[in-house]
Amino acid sequence: MLLLKTLLFGHQIISVANIQDATSTEFLKAQHNHIGVILDGDCNVGITSDFLKQCGSNRLFSVKHHWLIMTSNETFFEIFKNVELYINADIHVAHSSKANNSYPIEDVFNPAYGKGGELKRRIIGYYSRESGYSARQKERKYWLRRNMTGVTLKSRIVLPVPFKGTLMEYLNSEIHREVNTFNRFHYSLMSPCVNYYNFTPDVSLTESWGYLTENGKFDGLVGALSEQSVDYGSSPLFVRTDRATVMEYGRRTWTLRAAFIFRIPETKNSIDVFIRPLSLSIWLLTIFSFILVVLLLRFAQLHEKRNMNRITDTTWSYFVLCAVGAFCQQGMTVTPSSYSGRIIIMSMLTLSIMIYQFYSASLVSHFLMKPETQIKSIEDILKSDMKVGCEDILYNRDYFLYTTDEASKKLYSRKILGQKNNSNFLEPRKGLVLVEDGGYAFHVELATAYPIIQNTFPDKSICELKEVQMYRTQPMHANYQKHSPFRDMLDTCLQHLAEFGILYRELSFWHPKKPECITSKTVTFNIGLDYFYPAFLFLGIGMMISLIILTLEIAMNFKSSRFENEVIPMLPFIK
Repeated sequence: MLLLKTLLFGHQIISVANIQDATSTEFLKAQHNHIGVILDGDCNVGITSDFLKQCGSNRLFSVKHHWLIMTSNETFFEIFKNVELYINADIHVAHSSKANNSYPIEDVFNPAYGKGGELKRRIIGYYSRESGYSARQKERKYWLRRNMTGVTLKSRIVLPVPFKGTLMEYLNSEIHREVNTFNRFHYSLMSPCVNYYNFTPDVSLTESWGYLTENGKFDGLVGALSEQSVDYGSSPLFVRTDRATVMEYGRRTWTLRAAFIFRIPETKNSIDVFIRPLSLSIWLLTIFSFILVVLLLRFAQLHEKRNMNRITDTTWSYFVLCAVGAFCQQGMTVTPSSYSGRIIIMSMLTLSIMIYQFYSASLVSHFLMKPETQIKSIEDILKSDMKVGCEDILYNRDYFLYTTDEASKKLYSRKILGQKNNSNFLEPRKGLVLVEDGGYAFHVELATAYPIIQNTFPDKSICELKEVQMYRTQPMHANYQKHSPFRDMLDTCLQHLAEFGILYRELSFWHPKKPECITSKTVTFNIGLDYFYPAFLFLGIGMMISLIILTLEIAMNFKSSRFENEVIPMLPFIK
């Protein structure tokens, strides 16, 4: 009664129940709130035993339930040997001591009931009316319970790609990390927790992470967790609402990044190579300067011809050729005598040098820089001429089956879905070989693709790679049974691994870095005809125009000569 009054003065929500009632455990099934339970252990032993067994079968000794059992019976602990307890139980038993009129507080738990675990008791403190509660040990809960005495916990790992040798030999090896990457990473990350808590993992194999089948049940890892045939997963899982109804997620361990990888296609409009170095405003100002120079030169030469009696060519074509030669750094034949004409020539040459340097430097840098592309989304890939493939793995097929993104649906139906519904789902190595050849976009997990690209692609091809994501980056989490007693324990271990830097170290080891674009000091590049044909086109057009004009000039000259030959003999008769 004294304890009840103390709790009432603390404004706590209190419920009093009779454990003989069949519904006495209903109010303990809280969804979110933590509940403190105080039990009188001196009640009828049989009734108390049945009540505790019922609470154990209903998982009411979880991390949300904090039990305090008061008893004067020293044999009370025998009851717990047949109660379903686990390592997450928070049960404190206070029993009276005749020696010093105090209550020793004992912590009671079982590492894993029914899996080889035995009941554990440990005194954690004492309570007396005079001095109150004094803790004996202040260490953390799972640090005190870290020795699970080798109990066996069942687990399952997803390995969609076949391997050679036994399962444990493959999981403990580090070769070919680009294969089954994040599954082997998660198993490697859980290994320190196995050693920390001293339990024995019984790992089995499956090829599916867990998807709904026609009978409405999950297959693979999620199916095993929902049927409670395994205790935890050794592979991480995506968070999905349908899976959350039959299992529980834990701490995030891996972040899956997948994208379309392709080589940047070369531009088809090669005329841009010659126009791109200067902006439109610079081109317009250059043309305006060219016309102004031609006008000023002709005006200066006409002035010299009239006032200085110089014999010089003052035709428009002559000054246009001189200006073109100056702007193209080919020299000029105009030699004005006046100061004004020489100032015009010097200004024109200075302008031509600056324009030529900027233009040629920009043109060369265009070939030295990493190429750019306008393909930046799924819609752009859909509109391009590139062929498309996808890594043949379950979560990619499941994405296309349930996605609501219209661009992804169109891409799947138009470019990925083949005649046999699977012709463009390829293995990573085969798909990346097509990427290296060019004109092909392949969707693949980046942790799988990067080592292959680093080992097989030449430096030039690596510099031309581009990535476009089809779906956002997916966090992947540890996973357990629904209401698993081991979730809090293993998540605590994973959090410690993250705080101590072990998680980062494992991520750095298993997730490869993106291949870097390496360019040597002496860069060599070839300019093909696809880039240079506009220059030959201009030359050909100029030669054709000149031949046409030459033909017209010859015809006009022949006609003029013939006319003169016919007129000259008639002159004597005219005389």
